Amino acid sequence: MKKSLKFVGISVLFFSLVLMSVNCSKDDEDTNTTYVPTAVALNSLFNSNLDDIKQTATFDAGSTYTFTSTAGTTVVIDGTCLRKNGNPVTGNVDLEFIELYDRGTMAITNKPTLGIDTNGDLVPMDSGGEFKVSVKQGGVALTSTCYYQINTPTSLTGGTQTGMQPFSGTIDAAGNLTWAVAQGVDFYLTTTPDKYNTLLSNFDWFNYDKLPNIGPRTEITVNIPTEYVNASTLFLSTNTRPNSLGGLGGKYSIGLQCNIIFLAEENGSFRYAIKPITIVNNQQVTFSKSETTVVSAAQMKTILNNLP
Repeated sequence: MKKSLKFVGISVLFFSLVLMSVNCSKDDEDTNTTYVPTAVALNSLFNSNLDDIKQTATFDAGSTYTFTSTAGTTVVIDGTCLRKNGNPVTGNVDLEFIELYDRGTMAITNKPTLGIDTNGDLVPMDSGGEFKVSVKQGGVALTSTCYYQINTPTSLTGGTQTGMQPFSGTIDAAGNLTWAVAQGVDFYLTTTPDKYNTLLSNFDWFNYDKLPNIGPRTEITVNIPTEYVNASTLFLSTNTRPNSLGGLGGKYSIGLQCNIIFLAEENGSFRYAIKPITIVNNQQVTFSKSETTVVSAAQMKTILNNLP
């Protein structure tokens, strides 16, 4: 049984675009377990991990409110601009905020930094922070008639990078997040301390990102056990790029030093394996079940953040 997938990563040296196709193969090893992995269980685990890092606050819609996250990012909202079903809002409203800065958290929540470049290709990007902002009243999502601000210390992602742009995120029916350059958004840098800043009006996923350059590419073929064909995902981490995480879709540069990461769910934990490689032309990678290990989400995050 075969399934064609695609996967993206970025090159440390060349910031090149590269492509991975994924096949599946029968694995006869480690048949002592009766646990049946499913895509539903894996997505549920991702969503549970996302809920665990959600921050909340309540404020009066009649004022301007400044929320400061646990990491130090601020969100500034003019409550008088909030609308509920098109009407001005009065009384208290509820803010929900999510922030991700490292590849470990990105992986255990299925939020890689995959963006659409000027050629329409899906490429991995360096992130200055991934964010989800929503404001509700009585469970109803609110909109805003004016800009709100997100201000993020660049120190959270290793310092200021030139070439950063604002990106908006869209989640498809399968739960996969894709980033595209945000329209109608004002992005700028401030100093002392250095911060990425943006003015935007939509409450949704937002990211500060830097697109890679395109260079020589090759396909990578990944073989996985048949039972995980529709019940697992793959990520790609690049050496020395801790704020970037490749996911499904794309091409990869020859010479890229990286780790191919296999993830599936098992009894509320992650079954995983990692293969460090330097990509060669027509690269092939095989994962067998005997190479995998089951760990908690917290352990998985630490393991991935400790990779080169």
